[in-house]
Amino acid sequence: MKRTITTAMIGAALLIAGAFAAPAAAAADGSVQPDPQIAAMLESIPGGTAVDAYHAVWPELDMEMSVATPKRDAAATRSSASIASVGACATGKVCAFSLSGTNGAKLSWGTCNTSFPVGTFTVRSIADARSTGYVQAKYGTTVRATAYAGSWTNVYGSVSRITCVS
Repeated sequence: MKRTITTAMIGAALLIAGAFAAPAAAAADGSVQPDPQIAAMLESIPGGTAVDAYHAVWPELDMEMSVATPKRDAAATRSSASIASVGACATGKVCAFSLSGTNGAKLSWGTCNTSFPVGTFTVRSIADARSTGYVQAKYGTTVRATAYAGSWTNVYGSVSRITCVS
């Protein structure tokens, strides 16, 4: 009986260790498959690099994209947000979100006074977590939505660019 319990405990420990070791090993050899949203953006906007399966950066655009991990706890994410942030948009950034109310996958930029392509990313809300200026979601020259400093707004219709103005 004692031997059976010990064997079962060792087997369970090996299974748990294997579950945590596999993702680490995959990350070390570069074989991580990015989330489909990340992969689509990397294809549509050149110069990006996948940091991990749920995060990519475009250094020349000062742009980042992140998508929720499968086990992400929304309450924990909100509690770690800075007081000056706007929803899930960090202080000093402008952001576009795939869902309304600053939810879902996120594109964010740290520079301003320019226009950023959004590629295949579907924009449903934008936020401006800066102290001045505004950010606009545009389709061609048509403004779909404007978020002023310290606020966010939902976006209705197709978006091809995010424009940031100081």
